Amino acid sequence: MQPELDRLVDLYDGGVINRRQLVVGLLALGLGAGVARQASTNQPQAPLLRARTMNHVTLYAKDVTRSKAFYQRVAGLPIREEAKDFCEFKLDNAFLGIYAAEAPDRPGFDHFCFGIQAYDAKRTHALLAASLPEGRPTIENDDQVYVRDPDGVRVQFADVGYKR
Repeated sequence: MQPELDRLVDLYDGGVINRRQLVVGLLALGLGAGVARQASTNQPQAPLLRARTMNHVTLYAKDVTRSKAFYQRVAGLPIREEAKDFCEFKLDNAFLGIYAAEAPDRPGFDHFCFGIQAYDAKRTHALLAASLPEGRPTIENDDQVYVRDPDGVRVQFADVGYKR
């Protein structure tokens, strides 16, 4: 627990997180110790966050037009929004985003996003940074938090109303 505490204090001292985020992180560390004790007694663990929706899945494509045609033909997905380099398909309470691959040899799955009720990006980032530093949490565009699962898969968190 000491490395996590030192990291949290360094983030605060460096101005990366504010006092409120420090307190949330300290509480998370304390709760984390309790969770570790719970796990050792085979009790269910409380989640760090409570996902309410599957907001979207993002795929990278070599050719967005070709992928757009494929998903429309296979699944009849209506278009939510599109431009030359992306196409987002509307689903009930979610969307599938197809975006031009940043590197042509890297098409495929990029990430999925959970919608969180009463979401606060800075608070979520501080909580994940304190509780799951190995997941390398990041905050992007001031409102999206990403973390990597144990296999390196990117998981995004955003407000339940994100891109609705």
